[in-house]
Amino acid sequence: MKKRFGIFAAVVIAAALTLSGCAKSDSATSSAAASCAKADLATVTSGKLTIATGQPAYYPWIIDDKPETGNGFEGAVAYAVAKQLGFATTDVVWVRTTFDSAVTPGAKNFDFNLQQFSITPDRQKAVDFSSPYYTAPQAIVSFKGSKIDGKTSIADLKGAKLGAAPNFLI
Repeated sequence: MKKRFGIFAAVVIAAALTLSGCAKSDSATSSAAASCAKADLATVTSGKLTIATGQPAYYPWIIDDKPETGNGFEGAVAYAVAKQLGFATTDVVWVRTTFDSAVTPGAKNFDFNLQQFSITPDRQKAVDFSSPYYTAPQAIVSFKGSKIDGKTSIADLKGAKLGAAPNFLI
């Protein structure tokens, strides 16, 4: 529970700092987020916070593919960030993106995107990622002495039969 809260807090702080370019230089407050008024944030649509997610958005990140309900981990994070930045639930606008359009350089129709992206060096060249709020290291599991025991690259796995668990909680 502490780890999840720490990750959640990091996301809220990262989003607040990302959008806190509005901090006035004469501000006496110590927190960039606290020094921002919602109207001072440079959002895609003035007075609104536009958040992107995938199409479809998957369980348990978004429940029933309806991010506007705030149900699911990313839905809850989105509304917590919005609240921290001074946006009411009614001020949050959801848009959908493909994976490629979200990580490709260029103008965007959203203020930030909540989606399950692995942060890679190549993607970091095009995208300004926050601290990760969830990590899922990837691994290959085999039994000792198997054909793929000790293999560490895709090339080493050529000809092997692979199975993968479905992307849902049981």
